[in-house]
Amino acid sequence: MKKVTLPTKLPTERAFLVGFDLPNEDRLLTLEDSLEELKQLALTAGLVIVGETSQHLKRPNPKTLLGSGKIHEIQSLVRETVADIVLFDDELSPRHQRELEQLFGDDVRVVDR
Repeated sequence: MKKVTLPTKLPTERAFLVGFDLPNEDRLLTLEDSLEELKQLALTAGLVIVGETSQHLKRPNPKTLLGSGKIHEIQSLVRETVADIVLFDDELSPRHQRELEQLFGDDVRVVDR
């Protein structure tokens, strides 16, 4: 029987952070503070932060939450930074999460806070 050597350290996952702000939503934190808190949570979880972006929304896109231009920007940045995870600073609906996972590809996980 051949002995298999396993790494002692798990591979580091690369996270791209996304913040969004909806009108008429009572938030305890500003968008910037929320992204900073998300960054600290990701670092504590052992993720490497490879980038971040945010969008102030007038109204959410029913399909993807964010606007199509922002989605294309994130797709490009995720490919460019070789991100494994797109981490959102607020809760996503099941539909939004499903649609975003399809748009970002099978090799990228979409996670919300």
